[in-house]
Amino acid sequence: MIRLIIVLLLALPFCLTAQIDKDAERRIGSNEDARFRATILLGLNVAQIDGDLLAGFNKLGFNAGGQVNILLDRNDWVGRFQPSVGIAFSQKGSRSDNNDPLTVQGERFNLSYAQIPVMINYVDHRLVFSAGLAYGQLVFSKFIDISGLDVTDSVADNYNKSEVSFIGGATFYATNNIGLNINWERSLGSLNKQRWQVNRLLSFKLAYTF
Repeated sequence: MIRLIIVLLLALPFCLTAQIDKDAERRIGSNEDARFRATILLGLNVAQIDGDLLAGFNKLGFNAGGQVNILLDRNDWVGRFQPSVGIAFSQKGSRSDNNDPLTVQGERFNLSYAQIPVMINYVDHRLVFSAGLAYGQLVFSKFIDISGLDVTDSVADNYNKSEVSFIGGATFYATNNIGLNINWERSLGSLNKQRWQVNRLLSFKLAYTF
């Protein structure tokens, strides 16, 4: 199921390319009068937690938010760099492999964060490359142990309520407004106060830029 979703999302830009108009050849954010550019992002995460003994990116989660890019002087090469700040809701965590008979069938860690990503973006026509940091605040958590019991009340205090993550990725714009964003994300510190655990995920999002 996860592989099918990823394949469909990766194929989407090639479907949209058939609808590209003449304006798509211009660099994204080329409106000379604009100083800011807003983007809405909506998609999914494929996540895991390093250190929880559950291998594989088996946890699907929702990812939604928006960002505002600051457009610099585009008469110079510096104008290709666009700082941005955003806000997002991101579901992370891990899940057991359904083919593993020794683990519970279902979610083991469900961690939902409100995030503020601060990024630097490099614009190259229809491609935008991005890197930066995101501060996340844990807003919801649920933990299921290997026997299938909800142990949230007993283990939730072992997890930090905030995290800082590195994010790197790219966005391909099929038109001046519609693109596909792919990001890789990793926590910079341990989630667990007692042992080393970090979030890792790939996110696939549709981007609509105003």
